[in-house]
Amino acid sequence: MKDKITEALSVLLEELSKEHEAIKVDEIDYSIIIPDSKDHGDYSVNIAMKLARYLRKSPKDVAESLVLKLEKSLTAVSKIEVAGTGFINFYVDKSYYAEVLKDIVTNDDYFKIGVGGNKRVLIEYVSANPTGPLHIGHGRGAAYGDSLARLLSYVGYNVDTEYYINDAGNQMNNLGLSVYARLKQKVDKEYPFPENGYHGDYINGIADLLEKERADILDIDEKEAIDLSTSKAIEIILAEIEGSLKDFRVGIGNYYSEKTLYNRGLVDKVLDKLDKLGNIYEEEGALWFSSSKYCDDKDRVLKKSSGEYTYLSPDIAYHDDKYDRGYDLLIDIWGADHHGYVNRMRSAIEALGYNNDAFKVQLIQMVSLIKDGNRVSMSTRSGEFIPLSYLIDEVGVDATRYFYNMRSFDSQFDFDLDLAKSKSSDNPVYYVQYGHARAYSLLSNAKEKGHKFILCNGLDRLTLDSEIQIIKFIMKFKDILRQSSENYEPHRIAYYLQELASLFHSYYYANRVILDDDKDLTDARLTLAMAVAKNIKIGLEILGVNSPERM
Repeated sequence: MKDKITEALSVLLEELSKEHEAIKVDEIDYSIIIPDSKDHGDYSVNIAMKLARYLRKSPKDVAESLVLKLEKSLTAVSKIEVAGTGFINFYVDKSYYAEVLKDIVTNDDYFKIGVGGNKRVLIEYVSANPTGPLHIGHGRGAAYGDSLARLLSYVGYNVDTEYYINDAGNQMNNLGLSVYARLKQKVDKEYPFPENGYHGDYINGIADLLEKERADILDIDEKEAIDLSTSKAIEIILAEIEGSLKDFRVGIGNYYSEKTLYNRGLVDKVLDKLDKLGNIYEEEGALWFSSSKYCDDKDRVLKKSSGEYTYLSPDIAYHDDKYDRGYDLLIDIWGADHHGYVNRMRSAIEALGYNNDAFKVQLIQMVSLIKDGNRVSMSTRSGEFIPLSYLIDEVGVDATRYFYNMRSFDSQFDFDLDLAKSKSSDNPVYYVQYGHARAYSLLSNAKEKGHKFILCNGLDRLTLDSEIQIIKFIMKFKDILRQSSENYEPHRIAYYLQELASLFHSYYYANRVILDDDKDLTDARLTLAMAVAKNIKIGLEILGVNSPERM
């Protein structure tokens, strides 16, 4: 209906633009809203206020003249009236909602709004350094990134996902040194542990596995032993990371190794490209990027006087390669501690000649685990962290993913472990899933009573305000999908599902759905329940959460 109203208003604007040269159709920025009160109609538009100054009339007079024309073109509207200082309110004929409900339950593409236009999108997320298992902080980025990929795919984008493996540099050296130190300490307890080493128990486990595979590990050349320790640690940790993500229903399409950037000569290639564009200079033996020419606060070193590359160089090469692969939009999901890095990368992208508008960085704020009312601290380096696998084991994938996605990614979040484990209406994911299960329970109960359900039968009997309200709310899901995808905010879907479940549960408690003496109304109400279930299922699938038919 919103589209029908928009179409009718577009026709009127075209006519007015021919009569008044000052009116430019694309410049009339009106909005169509769903009023909070049903007394103000099903839809309301402020277009008369926007046109008044061009037509040199009061908004109310403009609105009244528009209503006369709209009444002829909008047949599914029972009444159009002018309210206040010039709002135009539309009251939709209830028969229209019966048609929409039928479309919702029979058309699998009803919610497919297609705003993505098949544009190619690459979402890079998690990308945790392979120095230890994924912890609950990584889990938030994983849940957000995967849900965003599902969301954008659903609305018509061609989405690929990627994990960037930082398998080169000092952190990998420290990882290998940590494993080697644990091996040495088995025969020499006084062997020093590296100052910047990793202390988690998983380091001992890697050392044990390596010792089983290479019994001579402590007898070979130390450098070779450390290299073996490093490669084995990366192999084991990456395998664990991939396993954790799969268990978390996160489908990473490609794992991209930093080492390959050097092996393929892409780092030198991009530096040469920047140089030819006049964005590199030498000073005190180091190679600098003129990032302050763009949006960075100062210039950055790309290669130290020692000949060692900084972290920025391979990162620039990596993003240059992303654009070379032909993507229309790049979305990077980073931890909040990378906020100072955003303008460096934006500067590099602009310096390479790419469109900065096609590069988005989403900074994931920290997550804290609340257990027994207390906040649990964690530190990857010291080994004091809560692995994602623990959270999955404790509350399950469904609750973990839903809880991560029910708050905006850019706000800090306290994950209440006790609430996530509860089986009550206070638990948001349980409440929403129960709405889906309740619809199927009603269908099952009807069949047990011998009711032969006919989908879409008797829909004209749905005349209660609560029934129309549910249908209208389901229709609203298209707008939620549009807003969520435009703003990269899947948490809007979680909010929506909770409200939909609330409307359905309230309707269930206030009305009998299965009526022994009224088959048509029973069919109609069961159809309404199936529409709710379908809506919940689609929303939960985007969030990576199951929708059980029994609970």
